[in-house]
Amino acid sequence: MQHVVIVGASLAGLQAAQTLRRADENLAITMIGAERHLPYDRPPLSKHYLAGEWDEDKLRLRAAADPDALGLTWRLGIAATAVSVEERMVSLADGSSVEFDGLVIATGASPRLLPGADLDGVHVLRSLDDATALRSRFDAAPSHVVVIGAGFIGAEVAATARERGLSVSMIEAADTPLARVLPPEAGAQITELHRAH
Repeated sequence: MQHVVIVGASLAGLQAAQTLRRADENLAITMIGAERHLPYDRPPLSKHYLAGEWDEDKLRLRAAADPDALGLTWRLGIAATAVSVEERMVSLADGSSVEFDGLVIATGASPRLLPGADLDGVHVLRSLDDATALRSRFDAAPSHVVVIGAGFIGAEVAATARERGLSVSMIEAADTPLARVLPPEAGAQITELHRAH
């Protein structure tokens, strides 16, 4: 194998690149990412970064601190739009394409968008750019914040908004927050904790 393309320039993609580089120091590796940012840690987006406690540099993953160290070709800010296994080609949003001998798809998840998600004041939290836009909105001190979803991210966004002194309502389809990962008794305690705040 001479050239591996990694689609997805976040934690999983970066770890794949590190593993490939350890196995073969001469392998050509291209990392493709739809975001313009070097790989960064996503969990702090809904707490430390959103609260204004961390800046973008603190989010950067250690292995991405020196983007040249792994000897990768970075194609950031350009989404992959199609893969042809037969032609061994990844097509990109800018009209270009990249050939590969090996392919790693590490694109992660996408948020579920509801009707109206494109309206002013409606935000989704998945990326650093999303968190930056939401933090800016929080800085403007809106009169009320509504968080749809009480999983880890939704619960953290609600808690961060309250810590910033904002009025918050959290909407969840399940009976309790974090219902997919916690038993009902623990979810009830989380509910009371949020109500108390």
